[in-house]
Amino acid sequence: MASAEQNPVTLHHHKLYNRTILLARKIHGDVASLLESYVEKQGLDRTICLDSVDGVPSAATQPEGEMTAAERLGAGLQAYRAFQALLGEVLEEQRTHLTPLDTDFHASIHSVLLQVQALARQLEELLGCDRLAWEAAGPPALGGLSLFQMKLRGLKVLQELAHWAVRTVRDLHQVATHSPGSGPARGCQVQAE
Repeated sequence: MASAEQNPVTLHHHKLYNRTILLARKIHGDVASLLESYVEKQGLDRTICLDSVDGVPSAATQPEGEMTAAERLGAGLQAYRAFQALLGEVLEEQRTHLTPLDTDFHASIHSVLLQVQALARQLEELLGCDRLAWEAAGPPALGGLSLFQMKLRGLKVLQELAHWAVRTVRDLHQVATHSPGSGPARGCQVQAE
C-alpha cells in the first residue's frame, strides 16, 4: 500500500516535469505559427540559408551521446536564457524598424518571450538551481545590423527556438523515465553568463 503513495517530492517533480513538457510543446506550436507569420511579413523564404547568422544557440551542436540528460537540460537552460535576450532584441527590432504598426505581431512575439522565461524558470527548478544572479542582457543593442540582417537573425532565432523546444521535450522524457522522482541533477551545474 505504501508503494501506491508517492512522497511529496516525487509527486512535485512529476508534476513539474509534466508542466515543463507541456510548456515546451506550447512554445513549439506557438513558434511554428509565429514562423509562418514572420516569413510572410518579412518577405523571406523559409528555406533561406542562415549559416551566416551568428549568436543564436543551435540545438544540434552536440550529439546526444556526449552529454548526460542533466547536462542536456543545463544546456537547454543556457539556451533559453539566451533566447530571452534574443527575443527581446527581435521584438524591439520589429517595433522600431521592421513592422512598427503591427501590434498583434509584436504581441505574438512577446507572448513567446514570456513562455521562454517561464520555461527557463521551470528548468531552473528541475535542475535544482537557486535563482542565479543572471540578468537578461540589458537593453537590446540594435546597431550594426542592416534591416535584412535583422530579418534573417529573427528567422534564425525562431527556427532554433522551435528546435530547442523539441529537444527539451525529448530530454525531459528521457530524464523522467530514467530517474523517477530523483530530479536530473544535484544542484545547478549551469553557470551564469
